[in-house]
Amino acid sequence: MTGTQAVWSAQQRELWQRLDAHDFGTADSTLSFARKLARDHGWSQAHADGAIREYKRFCFLAAVAGHPVSPSDAVDEVWHQHLTYSRDYWRRYCPDVLGTDLHHEPTRGGLEQDRRHYSQYAETLASYQRWFGPPPKAFWPSAQVQTASPARFRRIDLARSWLLPRPVWPRPDWRRLAAAAVLLSMAPLLQALPLNPLNFDGPTFLGLYLALFLACIGITVLLRRQLTEVGGEARGAALDTWSTAYLAGGTQRVVDAGVASLLAGGQAQWDRTKKRLEIAHPQQVRDYPLDEIARAAAAEPSLNRVVRRVDGRLERIRNALLARKLLIDDSRRWMLGFSCALPFALLTVLGVAKIIVGLARDRPVGFLIFLTLIAAAAALLLLFNRPERSRAGDRVLREMNTRHAHARRAPRDADIGLAVALAGTAVLAGTAYASFHDFRSPSSGSSGSSDSSSDSGCSSDSGSSGCGGCGGGGGD
Repeated sequence: MTGTQAVWSAQQRELWQRLDAHDFGTADSTLSFARKLARDHGWSQAHADGAIREYKRFCFLAAVAGHPVSPSDAVDEVWHQHLTYSRDYWRRYCPDVLGTDLHHEPTRGGLEQDRRHYSQYAETLASYQRWFGPPPKAFWPSAQVQTASPARFRRIDLARSWLLPRPVWPRPDWRRLAAAAVLLSMAPLLQALPLNPLNFDGPTFLGLYLALFLACIGITVLLRRQLTEVGGEARGAALDTWSTAYLAGGTQRVVDAGVASLLAGGQAQWDRTKKRLEIAHPQQVRDYPLDEIARAAAAEPSLNRVVRRVDGRLERIRNALLARKLLIDDSRRWMLGFSCALPFALLTVLGVAKIIVGLARDRPVGFLIFLTLIAAAAALLLLFNRPERSRAGDRVLREMNTRHAHARRAPRDADIGLAVALAGTAVLAGTAYASFHDFRSPSSGSSGSSDSSSDSGCSSDSGSSGCGGCGGGGGD
């Protein structure tokens, strides 16, 4: 289900057409279903319309996916409102449009229910990806976000409370801002000045230095874009789990994904007390590179040592990525590092020269020393922190993230290795393997093994009994 799109039958297309056309019986009403949803939740009309579309897709999955499905918070809010339109829901929608009863079942609480709803949500996202493509993040967040705050939705009396929406900041175009800043800072320097910048007065030289610093940033960005373009594969290229992990994070990511796969497959256990991987029969693990990781973990108590031991045994993966031009070879990486570091190195030399002149003339140079040290640090960072992925590798990785968006947000056991390969161990938070993530990222404070239960999980199962959480309705 992860990588293949479903083939729609004629019956399924008819089902979706009925769902898509359904107006909840309010098309001619002054207050339509969508307008009421937007009003009651403080949503924009566009967001309300999008939530309704996702609700209809959720209902489609409930009818065709073949497993219980679980809604996101936004979809659940639409479902709650639809249930209050009881005549439409039970007399038209379920029998005539959906073709089956769809009951609402909130969680009963407890750790077991939390795990059940997590599993259902993960399956729902996987089925959504199969039928409709990547789930929109605005309506289908990750499982961690979905369960982090179980009581985010509240009915608020605006006559008694003030409601301040969280601001949404625009995303700035940093390249244009940097170019504008360089031009603005250079404007005063276009006046008549000594030809030798070392003879500039202090404020003028600092203005020039800051402008050159911004110019170096722009030059570095352009150089990186140019030198990381080495050809590579066209769009649509697919990678296996281990090539994806290596492309995303090198050997460390391969080991993390491998450990997660071994845990999910029951071939290993994570010992919280000793903080190490326990593998009873490493010789029974035969798939590459899991076999290398299992043998290394059985021989080494430290995960860092496992990474160092496995590193030299992943050349097969690295060479395949180099051949596909998704990685950059070492010689080009050194050229890239030197080329990007050179502008800042020259700026450092200029700063040192001016500092010497300033000291000789008994001028204050403290701020210039600070800027020169920053330029030197930038030069060293660019020289030794060289990108390994090509632009083609970045494109393929973005496509893999889109293609497997459901796995990143709520991985099933079958998706655990690929999810960690794409997003790191953070995706394990909330799963049965959260203790491994807690070890890898101790400052994250996340723990998927707590006993706290969420009251926000809802599921559906055609033919199940009862409907909880919604008020009763009257008769005819």
